[in-house]
Amino acid sequence: MSFKFLEHTADVLFQAEGQTFESALEEASKALSTTISDKVQKKKEFEFEESAVNIEELVVAALSRLLVESEILGLLPGGFNITSFNEKPGNLQVKIKAWAGEGKQKTIVKGVTYGMLKVERTKNKCIIQVLLDI
Repeated sequence: MSFKFLEHTADVLFQAEGQTFESALEEASKALSTTISDKVQKKKEFEFEESAVNIEELVVAALSRLLVESEILGLLPGGFNITSFNEKPGNLQVKIKAWAGEGKQKTIVKGVTYGMLKVERTKNKCIIQVLLDI
């Protein structure tokens, strides 16, 4: 499991990888956090659920929710763990335990976009590519 940043002219583009969709999405949350701050000290935990009609929409919804909930708390997003993932055709649901904290902000992320968004799944690997608007 890992993530890496890719070249982009104006915004932040990354790929997150895991053995499953869930682990790749958790890595994507770490990439979002790392974009905003090199180190976030955990201060507050919170839970949320998201649902979507397809896997790409679920990625954007979950990462956007982490960003928004952290901002409401006045903290920086730290990442999340997926506690439940249910995938039925046209109805995907995820339950997430997230955390936010304090740190030195290096980049302001305005949003998670659908631009250049990709989710590639094979039997043993999932790669999620996300473009962040900064």
